[in-house]
Amino acid sequence: MVKALTGSEVFEILEECRENDTVSDYTNGAEQFFELPPQLGQGYWRRFQLRPTLRLTVEDLEKRQTHIHKIQQHPQTMPLTLSFYTAGGSIVDNDGLNGSVEEIAGKSYLYCLPNTAEVECYPAKQRIRRVSFQIFPELMQAFGDRSHELPTNIRQAIEQPEKVMLHCSNSITPMQQQILQQIFQCPFQGLTQQIYLEAKVLELLALQLGQLSGSLQTNQLPTDDIDRIYHARDILIHNVIKPPSLAELARQVQLNERKLKQGFRQVFNTTVFGYLHNYRMEQAQQLLQTGQLNIEQTACRVGYASRSSFVAAFKKKFKVPPSHFRKSG
Repeated sequence: MVKALTGSEVFEILEECRENDTVSDYTNGAEQFFELPPQLGQGYWRRFQLRPTLRLTVEDLEKRQTHIHKIQQHPQTMPLTLSFYTAGGSIVDNDGLNGSVEEIAGKSYLYCLPNTAEVECYPAKQRIRRVSFQIFPELMQAFGDRSHELPTNIRQAIEQPEKVMLHCSNSITPMQQQILQQIFQCPFQGLTQQIYLEAKVLELLALQLGQLSGSLQTNQLPTDDIDRIYHARDILIHNVIKPPSLAELARQVQLNERKLKQGFRQVFNTTVFGYLHNYRMEQAQQLLQTGQLNIEQTACRVGYASRSSFVAAFKKKFKVPPSHFRKSG
């Protein structure tokens, strides 16, 4: 049985590693970098103070043990936090929520839970890829008198951050997924890096506000139909090697084929199998970058029986062969 570590035990191990100089841990200007020591797992954690009112955290790691992190009390004036899981997840038990919440891959979470205690559980042997950023009230207030255009719950969290309890989730859209990948693969350093990352974070924020305000095209669909479209997306993701036919997928989510196709166009701005293709390519790119699988194994993992077909599809998507990413991984 894998041992679970408390936050204090994790801290003790980290301090010992720092004393023995066996962990990469540094601050470079606006960036903090931390590499998880072998005793705790593998991967890294990076934090960027993009401006005094905006902080970005990027994580790509796998914990050797289950980590249980207890927060005695969130700050009285808590910034809005927006978190995107592209892999892995956690279980969060917060005083301000009705029971525990499971945060999972493919979802984003927007929350502000001031003056609450919280317990976060991160499972062992699970890769976690997460982008999150904290938005302090002053950032949104800088946009002047247009706060009335924000969704009511967001506006209240900005105007009264010490009082409002906010927690909501959305599915990550393909457009958001692309931006998240760009953040993970940021090619710049120094000031250029900071400007680039801030632009990407603000783009994610704009898309998220669009989802919450209902200003996206999805407001043309009934809520039940939108839920069924997302359910269909989840079915495709969980059956990436052998996906159902269009007719079978429509039957499983209780939509006719026409509504299913129209729904994917409105919600994801692509066809049903166009979405599946993009997902396969993005997963293949991530697998190649880890260096754990060769090209044939990666092709098989994302549903391609033919290496040549996979290479052709990959080159068409990314303009470079799969070996380009494997060599750089």
